[in-house]
Amino acid sequence: MSDANRKITRREALKTALAGSALAATGLLGAGMPGSAGAAVATPAAARDDQALLEDIADILLPTTPASPGAKAAGVGAMMMLMLADCESPETQQRVATGLQELRAACRERGGGFASLPVAERERLLMELDGAARKVGDKHWFNSVRALALQTYFNSEVGLTRALRYIPVPGRYDGCVPLEPGQPAWA
Repeated sequence: MSDANRKITRREALKTALAGSALAATGLLGAGMPGSAGAAVATPAAARDDQALLEDIADILLPTTPASPGAKAAGVGAMMMLMLADCESPETQQRVATGLQELRAACRERGGGFASLPVAERERLLMELDGAARKVGDKHWFNSVRALALQTYFNSEVGLTRALRYIPVPGRYDGCVPLEPGQPAWA
């Protein structure tokens, strides 16, 4: 069967649609067009760098454990970029972009990019950001990134089926079920 006549699976179709949406949302498809959202995006490489940095931040917030894969394993970066572009205000988008640049500068002062720093140093850096974000409140960029990381992870297949208990058809309704110590919450 030739490639033109090959049937596409649902998973391939969703991946293609998500990739196209992410490109459109980050402005890569309309970059340089007057009046387009893409005019604000410098380069496709910058959007990929932002996506990778967001995914690395999410992976520190939601690391891989023996019980479940982390945020990077769930591939939350593309969805975080999509949600940021489609669902957040232009002010929040600008705040996050500026915050990511500041984070990159702080990482360079510490000896490299965020991903190249030791895990303990990345955790320390994010704890400092979290402390600053708690003082400032909702207007700090890190609060938006943390919320996006949690939302995209726990709405991913990995988050729903491996980090939470998932039963597609749970049966009867019990409004109050006691949890055992260490038991994950229900999806």
